[in-house]
Amino acid sequence: MSIQWPALLREACAGLAQRASATWVSCGGMMLAMAACALVAVLALSRAAIDPGVPEPERVVMLDFMSHQPGEEARWQLASPAGLVPLLKSRGLPLELISRSSSAGFTLQLNADGQNRLEVVRVLAADPDLAPLMGIKALHGDLPATLRRRDAIALTPKLVHKLWGELPLAEALGRTVECRGKAYQVTAVIPAIDSRSSLNAAHEAMASFELEGTDFRGGMFDSPEAVESIHQGNAQIYARLRPGTRPEQVLPLLEQAYQAHPLYAKLPAEWKDKSPSKKAVEFRVLPLTQLPLEGQAMVWDLLLALGAASALLFMLAAINSMNLQTAQLLQRRRETALRRSLGATGFDLLKLWSLELLLSLLISAAGAALLVWWLAPAVADWLGLSAERPILDALPSQVLLGLGAAVLVLLPLSLALPAGMALRQVPAPALQGRTASEGPWGRRVRQGLLTLQLCGALLLLALTGVLSLQHRHMVMADRGIETQNRLVLSAIVERDFVPKMDAFAEGLRQHPAIQHFAFSSARPAMDTDGPSEFHVGPKGDKQMLRMTIASPSFFDTYGIKVLAGDPKSGSGEGRLVIDAKAARLLGFASPQAAVGAVLRGGGDLAKEGQEQRRVVAVVNDIKQESAREAARPQGFMLSDEPQWDLTVYGPDPVALRQALESVWTSHGPPLAHLIWTADEQRARVYHLEKLLSWLLAAVALVAVGVAMLGAYALVADTLRRRRTELVLRRLHGAGHGAIAREVAAEFAWPLALAALIGLPLAWLLGQGYLSEFVDRIDLASGLLLPLASAAILTLLVTALAALRHVRLALALQPIEALR
Repeated sequence: MSIQWPALLREACAGLAQRASATWVSCGGMMLAMAACALVAVLALSRAAIDPGVPEPERVVMLDFMSHQPGEEARWQLASPAGLVPLLKSRGLPLELISRSSSAGFTLQLNADGQNRLEVVRVLAADPDLAPLMGIKALHGDLPATLRRRDAIALTPKLVHKLWGELPLAEALGRTVECRGKAYQVTAVIPAIDSRSSLNAAHEAMASFELEGTDFRGGMFDSPEAVESIHQGNAQIYARLRPGTRPEQVLPLLEQAYQAHPLYAKLPAEWKDKSPSKKAVEFRVLPLTQLPLEGQAMVWDLLLALGAASALLFMLAAINSMNLQTAQLLQRRRETALRRSLGATGFDLLKLWSLELLLSLLISAAGAALLVWWLAPAVADWLGLSAERPILDALPSQVLLGLGAAVLVLLPLSLALPAGMALRQVPAPALQGRTASEGPWGRRVRQGLLTLQLCGALLLLALTGVLSLQHRHMVMADRGIETQNRLVLSAIVERDFVPKMDAFAEGLRQHPAIQHFAFSSARPAMDTDGPSEFHVGPKGDKQMLRMTIASPSFFDTYGIKVLAGDPKSGSGEGRLVIDAKAARLLGFASPQAAVGAVLRGGGDLAKEGQEQRRVVAVVNDIKQESAREAARPQGFMLSDEPQWDLTVYGPDPVALRQALESVWTSHGPPLAHLIWTADEQRARVYHLEKLLSWLLAAVALVAVGVAMLGAYALVADTLRRRRTELVLRRLHGAGHGAIAREVAAEFAWPLALAALIGLPLAWLLGQGYLSEFVDRIDLASGLLLPLASAAILTLLVTALAALRHVRLALALQPIEALR
């Protein structure tokens, strides 16, 4: 019997409607799995995108630098020494438009909205050739000429409107902006930097790189000498490869240029005297297309983990679809037999079943596309991935093609086994109403598929437990500081330009809700990286200390235990507080022995500093680094001047916040600011780990649901196939326990094999995850407990899925053997 396609389509749609419950269960599970995979793909494509306005992006590269400084961890910096650029230009490297860029703060007086306030805007300091290299064209004025001048600046439309309201952009040319008493003429207006650019879309202006270290200070460029240094990566250096040049051809030329620099000879001998297998410094040439994949390891780890979990969920959904398809075709054996008796060939039946499955998969893919289109922006915001790279309104073509490819792959894979089983059935017994099944081989296959489903669910549950417990450990771990009932106010201000706050500080002292307060150059609960300075002890012991500028009251404010000395003793410059770890490394036998000692500091490994610093106190070991890094020795330069971060402490958190906001409103400077609790800041450090554990938990729950459907279908089929056998066992005296064991035996082996495979795999993956952390939870709590909990939960879920059919089996009556 030949079936025409329009009629076949109507028949397929009617069949799906008739089996609506099973259809929606299959479509729903597959849609969620497809949506999870597509959502990860959308986020990854967004992060990997590059600025489409860059001319010939395949030829644009960034020079990266890694220094093997003694005692320091070597890592790629995604930056290079700014002082190398003049030498690179003179040595005839196969590079064009070699340009430096960096980010600087620029404090402006804003009053366009009627409110007089100071605001720090981000300025992209750049060489003139960066504009044509990165395809940045001025809307008005001459951008390359602007970048050649030390008294000029280019503004974005956003900053123009901040300064002068709805002023026509062309009229901004010729106006001046003032920063700390120096005027800069607006000579160009540029478009907002593309969100996909490696130059960072947060910049609101561009100015000459020559202003770094002089007009622009702070961060890596705290002096004019820093611009000329060659021992640390302090600028992004971009260039265009000459036609026919490959990135690897530039590497030896970069190393030769570095060694030819006059400052190279002045580097310490222990730094340069390396074995042939380990160089003093290394370079790499990163194509622009590779840059999005670098420098955001945590983000890509998050996406990779979510991608792996989503792929596993997709596999489980595909298995579930195959199981449901098998159950449906076996239930339709009378219909199949009737069609074949009327002349339908196996090929005709395959066409019908394929069309039914294709429609189901297309519904799933369409639903997944709509779900991703709707959820992607919100999920990206929730994950913190869209601040600089917003999700586009339309789904990328790669994602739509991926969904189409998934449908084409799933169609034969999901249908081959069920169709083969159904076509092997003999029509006559089915028409006579006899029970039929897929046979022992088919039963074993379905048990194997259930094993994979249970294994996937078990694995995801166990890993969710590992990640959740490790995240809790990181947030609660002792770092030597107290965070409860502390509020941190961060003023948005240039690092070396903090206005006077005498009236504000006096208001803080007088408010009864505030017991302690302190200024600092870092937030110890949140800032996991910071500047380091080289120090030399009285006996010649040398150590790099992580440095924080802080008020003498900083240690009382954060509840840091003082082991020796008094941070509040003395006055003036050169007062230093170190932690016990730093005291040991600098050669002091005890904390008391360090008090009063004079250290030489202010330098780095390339050049020892000569600043005299007297140790006035030693405090307990402190860790400001994240759980992934070892604790560095800490040093605190005491200062009575205000810094850009303020911490206040009081026993009543509600009254404390009200007091801080009231005093800032009354006596604070006109600066933009943020107020967080120290606990919130600490949690922020491990925000991505928290999100990963939540998302993995969500995927695990869906996987558990899919596994429950698989177990439910298998036990239902067992009861259908063995109905007469179970009744006969009851006739021969089998009790409830024996009947329950017979039914439970169907999923006992899948459950055991899932545990045998899933638990060791979860152990290995969990151990690999925990190995990334220096501070990690103990083995019993971090691995054994999650694995045991996941195994018990999987067992309970499987038992719950089988419970209904076990009860039906126990309710079978002997009379049913005669049916």
